[in-house]
Amino acid sequence: MVEAISQFLANLFQGNALIATIIISIIPLIELKGAIPFGMSKDFWGVHVLSSWEAFGASILGGAIISVILALTFKPIYEAVKDKKFFKSIINFFTSSAKQKTQEINEQTKEEQTTQKKVFIKCLAVFVFVAIPVPGTGVYTGTVLAVFLGLNFWQTILSVTLGNILAGLIIMFICSLFPEFTTIILCVFILLIFGQTFITIKLENN
Repeated sequence: MVEAISQFLANLFQGNALIATIIISIIPLIELKGAIPFGMSKDFWGVHVLSSWEAFGASILGGAIISVILALTFKPIYEAVKDKKFFKSIINFFTSSAKQKTQEINEQTKEEQTTQKKVFIKCLAVFVFVAIPVPGTGVYTGTVLAVFLGLNFWQTILSVTLGNILAGLIIMFICSLFPEFTTIILCVFILLIFGQTFITIKLENN
């Protein structure tokens, strides 16, 4: 199985693990948390395997690209399609956790007297949310959360990127500590994604 994947990646990316890692970090749900062990996996890349910092840098770059695109385009796209029956279930799937978190944060900040304090708490909340290295708390959900909270472009990018950097450092540290288990770490993360997706879909249907 691993050999087949390795051969497939070699043929697809011509051994360019850096480009492959950037692309993987852009995929929803997988993002940086899956991209770092992916780029550091000797089982997949052999002699082309990335160092911890190369995998980290490539993953941060991919996340930053997505964050910028979403910060600029999510709100108008969301407003345009949120009431369309075809897109409604898809939109709800990707925004349900962000909406719930938005309500919680707005509730926490409603007593604050100054706008600056409210903005700081919202930025901090987005940062912490993205920094937790578990499925469902990455750049996509974090940027959507920031947009729902009314943060401006630079507040969104700063909060999400700093959170993603901290999450990346945690994942990189774990993979560097156990380099022989990077492939297993990736597989466990993928399984967690499938599990969380299944639970989310089931809750949405109920």
